[in-house]
Amino acid sequence: MKRQLKIVLLVMISCVMLLMMMSFNAQATSVNRYIIARHLSPVKISTQIWRGFPRYKYRHGKGKPEGVVVHETGNPHSTIFDEIAYMKKNYRNAFVHTFVDSSHIINIASTNYLCWGVGYPGNARFVQFEQVEMHSKASFAHEVENAAYYTAYILRKYHLKPNDAAYDGKGTVWSHNAVAKYLGGSDHTDPVGYYKRAGRKYFHKAYTMSQFYKLVLRNYRRK
Repeated sequence: MKRQLKIVLLVMISCVMLLMMMSFNAQATSVNRYIIARHLSPVKISTQIWRGFPRYKYRHGKGKPEGVVVHETGNPHSTIFDEIAYMKKNYRNAFVHTFVDSSHIINIASTNYLCWGVGYPGNARFVQFEQVEMHSKASFAHEVENAAYYTAYILRKYHLKPNDAAYDGKGTVWSHNAVAKYLGGSDHTDPVGYYKRAGRKYFHKAYTMSQFYKLVLRNYRRK
C-alpha cells in the first residue's frame, strides 16, 4: 500500500513539473516570434530636425555614413520627449540622430551629418539612435521592432548591406558595446544590458543583439 502511494505521489509530482515546464516554455516565447505572431508593424518615422545641432561631415563626406549604432539611454524613468529635450540642452556633450520607443521614431538631427554618441573614431562613421527604456512586454516588443525597422531603413537609404559587426568589428550594424570593443572611444556596453534585462523580465529569456540583427534582416528584406 505504501509503495503504491509513493508511486502515485511520484506520478503527481512529475505531472505538476511537466505542466510547469510547459507553462514556462509557453511564456518564454522569443521576442522576435512574439512580434511576428502578432503582426506588429513599425511606426512611421517622424522628422523633427532641430537646427541647433552642429553639422560636420562624415569621414568620407556628407551623406556617407558607414553603418548604424544602436544605443539605449540607461534611464528607466524618462520618456522619449524628456530625452529629446535633455539632448537639445546638452548637445555639446553628446547627441544622436534619432530616438525610438514603442510608439515613436523621431529623427532630430540630419543623418547626412555625423553626431556625437560614441566618441572617436565612431562618430565620423555611423548614424546613431537611442532607445528609451520600456516597461511592459508589448511595449518592449514594439520598440525593438521600431528599432530594427529604423536600422534597416538607414541601411537602405544609404545603400549599405546588412552586416553584423559584433563578431569581427567589421560591419554596418553596431551596438555601442561593439563600437567600444573594436574601435574604442567609449566604455559603454548598451544596449546589451537593457536587452538582457527586458527579455528576461517580459519573455523569460534574455534578448540579444544577435536576435535583434535577425529582426533587422527581416525588415531589410521586406518590400
